[in-house]
Amino acid sequence: MKKIRLETKIKRILLGTLVPMVVLMLLLLAIVSRYISQYDRLLENLAISSEFNLHFKDDVDLGMYSIAVGTEENSYLPEVMKSVRDAEKILNKLKENTSSSESRKNLKHLESYLKNLEKRMVELTEITEYDQKMASMDNNIRILTRLIVEEMQNFIYNESMYLVHMESLMTQRVYMLVGGVVVLFVITVGIMLRRSFRFSRSITRPVTEILGNVREVGRGNFEISEVNTDSMEIEELDGGIRRMAEKIEQLLQSVKKEEEMQHLTQLQLLQAQVNPHFLYNTLDTIIWLIEGGQNDDAVEMISNLSVFFRTSLSKGNDVITLSEEKRHTVSYLEIQQSRYRDILEFEIHIPEEFNEVMVPKLTLQPLAENALYHGIKNKRGGGKILIEGEKSGDDLILRVTDNGQGMKKERLLEIQHAIRTGERAGFGLSAVAERLRLYYGAGYGMEIHSEEGKGTVIEIRIGKKINLSS
Repeated sequence: MKKIRLETKIKRILLGTLVPMVVLMLLLLAIVSRYISQYDRLLENLAISSEFNLHFKDDVDLGMYSIAVGTEENSYLPEVMKSVRDAEKILNKLKENTSSSESRKNLKHLESYLKNLEKRMVELTEITEYDQKMASMDNNIRILTRLIVEEMQNFIYNESMYLVHMESLMTQRVYMLVGGVVVLFVITVGIMLRRSFRFSRSITRPVTEILGNVREVGRGNFEISEVNTDSMEIEELDGGIRRMAEKIEQLLQSVKKEEEMQHLTQLQLLQAQVNPHFLYNTLDTIIWLIEGGQNDDAVEMISNLSVFFRTSLSKGNDVITLSEEKRHTVSYLEIQQSRYRDILEFEIHIPEEFNEVMVPKLTLQPLAENALYHGIKNKRGGGKILIEGEKSGDDLILRVTDNGQGMKKERLLEIQHAIRTGERAGFGLSAVAERLRLYYGAGYGMEIHSEEGKGTVIEIRIGKKINLSS
């Protein structure tokens, strides 16, 4: 889109309005002038032809009669012929002013009659006999002058009718022109209004959008769209606001990144804390096994405890492979199974194809711990923990299911709210959920479903790629 300045747009609107009006007025003047010119020529033709008919016949007949009866000599012929010459001049003048086809036919006949009259006038002077002169006078001269006068009268009639036609036509045309002028004026005004409205919209719409963008920035939404405009000034204003929003977003992102890093560090420290009761109870169990002579079971528990702590440390890494997280969880459950042999069973079914998927450390173990302490232990009789993994599109679903006591509806709602908001109700679950959101982003995290007396299902969704910059 070509960008222009507001001043140029205003000038174009004014010129676009004035030029059609000026052209319209000039066209109207040209058409009216043409009709006035034709009207004036018609009036001039009528005046000239009417004056011609008043004297021509009498002057020619009288002059030639004087020559015929001998009152005047043949030398008087040039004086009489002058009327014919004047008639020819009038005829040429009428030709210039006449446009009607019927009237031009009359003029053509007049021209023929005048030539014939001139010829007969010369012949009459050559006749010597009186009777022959009078016969030529009656049969030629008077008949021709009468025909000329009659033809001129026909010309006058045709011109008069053409004048009436012209007046009627002019009236119609004037009405048409006035109507056309009104229509064109309305069209011009409509075009002017349309351009004015478009100009107004081209200013108010982008300004309104810019105002909306400023409000969005004020609300914390920095993803503002570019304002589409053909005005250079508004484009510069929009570009400045978008650059300002981008700078503000970058600053806020930096601050948010620092806060997330601090928060994640806190979560990592809290997650890394080992429940001292778990450690005490495990060591007591090992001592009890040794005292009871169950050395092999004690060695196995020590081995599991070693794996548990080795994974907890993980050389300081907070992100490990899913296979390492699975071993960590297995070591924890096997230690607990030694203590709760009569009530705890567990199964883990995670396909080996997911072994190299990177996950935050302590993703599954806290869920298994929650299932044991809040589900299985509170149930009479034995209980089972099932850990599964499956593919869901490009994501991976990890699910921990127990058939323990389950939760009341009020407690479930409280836990679900804590998972969504990061509050500390049921800290282990909310901490895991918050770390997942930090590492994987929106759309990933944890869901929990439970029914009192039937058990609990905790499901986490993770991506195949983890954001290691967190």
